[in-house]
Amino acid sequence: MKSFLFMKMGKGNRFRGICSFPLLVVLPVFLCVYPWFPLSHAFAQTDATQEIAVNLAEGRVVICAARDGIVVATTDFHSEAGSRPPVVTMLSALRAGVILGAVEWVQPESKDKPVRLDSEFPRLVSAALNTSGRVVDSNSASDLEALGVSMLERIRQLAEQLHNRINLREDEPLIRIVIVGYVLNYGPEAWTIDYHIKQDALGNDYYRTRVLRPSYNQLYPPEKGQPRTLVETRYPPEDRAKGDPELLDLLRQNDARLTKSLEGDKAFTKSMASILDGESQKSVAASDVTFLKSALPAVAGPDAKLSMALVDFDKGFQWVVQPPEAPPPAPKDATPREPDAPTLRRKSVNPN
Repeated sequence: MKSFLFMKMGKGNRFRGICSFPLLVVLPVFLCVYPWFPLSHAFAQTDATQEIAVNLAEGRVVICAARDGIVVATTDFHSEAGSRPPVVTMLSALRAGVILGAVEWVQPESKDKPVRLDSEFPRLVSAALNTSGRVVDSNSASDLEALGVSMLERIRQLAEQLHNRINLREDEPLIRIVIVGYVLNYGPEAWTIDYHIKQDALGNDYYRTRVLRPSYNQLYPPEKGQPRTLVETRYPPEDRAKGDPELLDLLRQNDARLTKSLEGDKAFTKSMASILDGESQKSVAASDVTFLKSALPAVAGPDAKLSMALVDFDKGFQWVVQPPEAPPPAPKDATPREPDAPTLRRKSVNPN
C-alpha cells in the first residue's frame, strides 16, 4: 500500500521527485510509488495550511467459486510499516467485498479522524441496497448499480479536494471495489467496480478533479464456454505477462512454491484437478480454502497479510482468516435483499 501526501504549493513550485514518507511527517512531498508505477505527482488542497494524505490499499484478490460456496481471499504487497492491506468485508449474509486503492484520507494537522472508506463500506452498501419493506420493482436498477452510485457520491466528496495534477494510467482507477456473492436462483458471481478520475485544468497548475461514473466488469461467471476456475484481480492493475504471475498461472506451471500446498487427501486432489480443468464449480469449498490458506503465503511471502472469507450457499458468510481490524458488518436493521435482487449479468457494463 502506498501513502501519498498532497500539499498546496506556492506559485513556481513543482514536485521534483519520488520518495516515501511516514504518514504524519509534514514535508514538501511527492507521490510515493512502487517501481511499476509511472512517475505520478498527486496533490490537493484549498488551503495552504492543510494537507491531504491518502493511503492506498494494494494487493491481490483471489476468488474461487466451488459447488457449495464462493471463497474470496486477499493478500497485500510488501509495503511500509503501519500500512493497511486490503481486507475482506462482510456486506450481508450472502455478499462480501474488498476495497482497493485510495481507502484512507487524512488531514495530518486536523483533529478530525481519518476518513476510512473500508470502514464506511458496509454502511454505505447497506443504505444503498436496503428496501425497507418497499415493493421490489423488477424493472428497477440493479443492486450493483445502486451500490456503485452510492459509493460514487462518497468518493466524489473526497476527491473534490484534489487540485493538483494526478497522473494515473488509463487502466488505473482511483478506487477498485470487488464484490462477490451468491444470488438465489442464479448462483455465485463476482464483479469489479472501478472509479476513474478526470481532471480539468483551471489555470496556474490548479485542477478540478471529477470522479466518473463507475464501470462494472463481471469476473464470474465467465462467458459461456470459458473455463470456470480461479479468478484474480489486483491493485494497481498489472499485466499478468509482465508482472508477477497470477496464482492460477503458477498452479498451471507447477511452481515449486506450491508443492506443499497441493498435498492432501483424495477429495482435496480432486478439487484441485477440477480447478485446473476449468470446472471449479465441481470443487469443494473446504478444499479450496485449504489450498488458498497455504498457497497465498507461499507466493506472497510469510510476512504477507492475509484475509479470507467463505460465502456458503446454505450457511452464508463465514470468516476463514479474519483481519485484525475487520471492518464492521452491515447493520442488522438494514440487510440488503437477496432472493429476488436483480443483478448485472453483462461484461464491461458502463452506465455513462
